[in-house]
Amino acid sequence: EEKTFRAPPTVTVRLEPAGREVVVPRPKTVLMLLKALDIRRGTALVIRDGGLLTQDREVLPGDVITVKIVTSSG
Repeated sequence: EEKTFRAPPTVTVRLEPAGREVVVPRPKTVLMLLKALDIRRGTALVIRDGGLLTQDREVLPGDVITVKIVTSSG
């Protein structure tokens, strides 16, 4: 019996304004994604398909998510 290796599901994250793109193992929620990226709650907008996501929203395998840092520099 041949075993097939399945890569864990991932999501693509576009970090703005840095302009970086990273692929990370899929977290279950937006809050877990922010923690994995070491981004504090309330300092970023999380966007999927043009819509804002709240921290309790589920992250789906294969999602492309934009994380836009919105802290003021003043």
